[in-house]
Amino acid sequence: MVNRGGLWNELGGPAWCAVVENKCWAGILLLIITSTAAHRINLPGTAHIQLSNLGREFFFWRLEDNPEFASDAGVYKFNDRLEEFSFEMFPRRKAMAEMHLSNLLTIPVDELSSKDKVNYAILKDMLQTYIEGYAWREWNFLNPLNLLEGNQRNPAFFVESTPFENRGDFENYIVRLQSMPRQFDEYIALFNKAIVLGRTSHIVSVNRVPGQIERIIRESVENSVYFSPFLDLLGNTSMSATIQSDVRERGRQAVSEVFKAYDKLKKYMENTYFKHTRQGYGVGTLPQGKEYYQACLRWYLSLSMSPEEVHQLGLREVARIEAQMKRIMVKQGYDGYSVAEYFDELRRKMFYLPTGEDMLREYELIIEDRIEPTLNGLFKDYPGLPLRVDPMPSDGPRGQYSSGTADGTRPGVFYANVLRPDEVPTYLMMALALHETNPGHHLQMSYAMTADLPEFRKNKEYTPKYRVPFAFPTYTAYVEGWALYAEKLGEDLHLFRDDYELMGYYDSALFRACRLVIDTGIHYYNWTREQAVDYFLRYTTDSRAGVEVEVDRYITWPGQACAYTIGQLKITELRARAEEQLKEHFDIRDFHSVVLENGPVPLRILESLVDDWIQNHHRKDPKDNDTNGDAVECMCPPNAVVSSKCQASGSSRQIHLRNISQEGKCGRRVNNNGHEDEFQSPFD
Repeated sequence: MVNRGGLWNELGGPAWCAVVENKCWAGILLLIITSTAAHRINLPGTAHIQLSNLGREFFFWRLEDNPEFASDAGVYKFNDRLEEFSFEMFPRRKAMAEMHLSNLLTIPVDELSSKDKVNYAILKDMLQTYIEGYAWREWNFLNPLNLLEGNQRNPAFFVESTPFENRGDFENYIVRLQSMPRQFDEYIALFNKAIVLGRTSHIVSVNRVPGQIERIIRESVENSVYFSPFLDLLGNTSMSATIQSDVRERGRQAVSEVFKAYDKLKKYMENTYFKHTRQGYGVGTLPQGKEYYQACLRWYLSLSMSPEEVHQLGLREVARIEAQMKRIMVKQGYDGYSVAEYFDELRRKMFYLPTGEDMLREYELIIEDRIEPTLNGLFKDYPGLPLRVDPMPSDGPRGQYSSGTADGTRPGVFYANVLRPDEVPTYLMMALALHETNPGHHLQMSYAMTADLPEFRKNKEYTPKYRVPFAFPTYTAYVEGWALYAEKLGEDLHLFRDDYELMGYYDSALFRACRLVIDTGIHYYNWTREQAVDYFLRYTTDSRAGVEVEVDRYITWPGQACAYTIGQLKITELRARAEEQLKEHFDIRDFHSVVLENGPVPLRILESLVDDWIQNHHRKDPKDNDTNGDAVECMCPPNAVVSSKCQASGSSRQIHLRNISQEGKCGRRVNNNGHEDEFQSPFD
């Protein structure tokens, strides 16, 4: 299921290398040597080469250091390995990051092109963020399993990211299985360190882990997802029956040992770790916990805001959105009702589909018939990568997105939670589809994957949230902020067909605004779980059980939930700024190109990109139809210049939604030169 095309050839090396593996890695070594020499000698005109080679060095280090990430990226060179979690890896990884940063700082920035200056700024930010996070390495990083993360959470991913086409693939997989007990022992060592330091998780973050493990090991080995490749996939290879039998038996033994390791881990959690979980719900209850929380916020937001500022912003946003909702409630005859009471009334109406299959079909129709026709009016030359709607394999949030591959061989997938159709009203479905698919995460990731970006930016390493802030940034505020902004585009385009769907969108916006209040409440103001749940229940359509799951997520991932609304408000602020300054020359498609074509970036760099695009537009002849220009100055780093080019497109695109295949439709041009309410920047 993992793409082998694009950058990576079938042997697991870069396509630009020789097909023979040894030559391939010899080529990589030559690049590294060349890069290192260039750093030392600093020859004229070598700045681009230095930066390109350093970017490759960094990316290859991340692939080798995190073999699971490499497999998911379609790089199979390290498929016989698993990531290391020993204590020795902390200083070793920091030293590697410092070496890369030291080499980066030798590059003469003023000799770089506009595009390279952006690459330089982002690589520098990634390395500095990681190095600064080292100070917090013995905090949540010591708690590698929780209800949301870990091997036990989604064992199928371990299999789905691995190719099974020949004997080498199966031999690598067996060795990887044999490494899992070692990895689990390293988890236990980290947990023990957390106990000694008094920095364990709260019980609500981990009490479901034994049950998640039990669901894996209560199956027979032969029925396990880990053993599944040794059935039909093994039978489809060209190996002889004798070899297949041998491989299958060794696979059975390896999976059996994995089960024993899982059982050992489960008993450790129940008999040892649970006795030492922290008493306070928030990390702010720990010594230096508030400083740790501030570091987590900075990592997620990619800008400096204090917990107090985030909390107050959340209160203002909740009040603003609630006022918008109450205007509609009065219009519908619900004057005097609270938001929660209003949605209680709606639960008695016929807003539910009978089955999960009906929900999947409804999502497909929303995406294909209502959203797709509008995209040409909002985006220039947007990628036509395939999208599929699938049921979520286990209970979780209302929906989530998993990106595909740049060549389309593996589609992006919108996983919809359809397990309880009687709890998901249809008026919530449009906002969720906008968020997870187009123009939200699917379109956003499609732009990033098909953009002319270096691999370290195009293939972002997934960062488990428990590692923050000792982790390479993924720029959550940009990624999730865009998805919330995409929901707002539904309002601009009048995609919400009635006030109920509009209220569904406002419910989503209010839900995310509440997160600012609750996350800071828990981790900075020492709220209890019950305080957080009660606050949420005043504003949400969710049941108490659903709210409790949501609050447990915030307890588990300090700061993460704040990124969504902060990112959306920043993008909205930048759009309002561009509309005000460019007036009739503002083109929403050009603005979206500037925001999307650079992939995930820190919000402060995104602001520089947009500001410089605006200034460049001012310097041009207004009659010029190319509103992007050739280059704009970038404020981060100083005097940087970034390329910003787009082409108008009226072409149709192929859409793949589960079992549907239909040509996309070109929609009307949409110009939105203002907002219903004047936008006031929350960051002023």
